[in-house]
Amino acid sequence: MSFPYAGEWLTEDEIRAVLDAVHDAVRSICYQVAEDARRIRAALTTTGQTLLTRQTRRFRLVVKESDHPCWLDEDDENLPVVLDAIVNRGARFSSVEMYLVSDCIEHILSCGLACDVLRIPDEPPRRWFDRGVLREVVREARTEIRSMADALAKIRK
Repeated sequence: MSFPYAGEWLTEDEIRAVLDAVHDAVRSICYQVAEDARRIRAALTTTGQTLLTRQTRRFRLVVKESDHPCWLDEDDENLPVVLDAIVNRGARFSSVEMYLVSDCIEHILSCGLACDVLRIPDEPPRRWFDRGVLREVVREARTEIRSMADALAKIRK
């Protein structure tokens, strides 16, 4: 980098000091951008981990991270909020699958998918858990149970 007319108003040591300051600032910014990119990549990479399990006597709800793609575009109005949560609060952003399992027969009765879920560490699941998807999963499970009961009733006759 050079300053064509800097010699007219700066000494050689001052030019070197300015160049060193600019170099250090650019290096610091590049390191910060690389670190933020690493955090964002980690927050968007799914691990398939189980996030939540709730159980009754006969049924179990299992909630896991899904590798279903999230749709976070540059035009999305939530982008600044999501990026801020990822970079500054260690949040994760992914899709989440819910499975309702019958413990009696170890059969998945139904499943559902919640897309674009922002999960912030140390916040309770109720902040990100989509109850609408849960209602759909329960509705499908009831339909599946009725269907299985009807099929068994026909066999008994």
